[in-house]
Amino acid sequence: MSGDRGYSEEVRRLFAGAPRSGPLPPGPGTSCRGEAEALDRGAWVRLDLRLQDGIVADARFYAWGCPHLIAACALATERLVGQPAPGALRIDPAGLARELGVPAAKLGRLLVLEDALSRLAAGMGEAL
Repeated sequence: MSGDRGYSEEVRRLFAGAPRSGPLPPGPGTSCRGEAEALDRGAWVRLDLRLQDGIVADARFYAWGCPHLIAACALATERLVGQPAPGALRIDPAGLARELGVPAAKLGRLLVLEDALSRLAAGMGEAL
């Protein structure tokens, strides 16, 4: 990340390591996907998760965008794991933005994460 002024330590950590990025490994349960994009805002997000016995057993993401968006996706997928399916997607992107110190100019990119979560919720409803 060049010129990391304006990025919190947490954004730097999550962007550098991108925990939970990449493909969902094979495993038991039902897989669901939610995807959204706003290429004009420089953002694309795909979320994949696996449900097992009504619990989110694993969650992964792919994203294209700024470090704030990558960090928010990493944080969101970390928080999904272990949650019961009906309430798992009650992640508030605005809360993530506050927690990560996302500037107002980049909030539109986090709306793409919100859209991907909504589509993931729809896919979960079909899987349950």
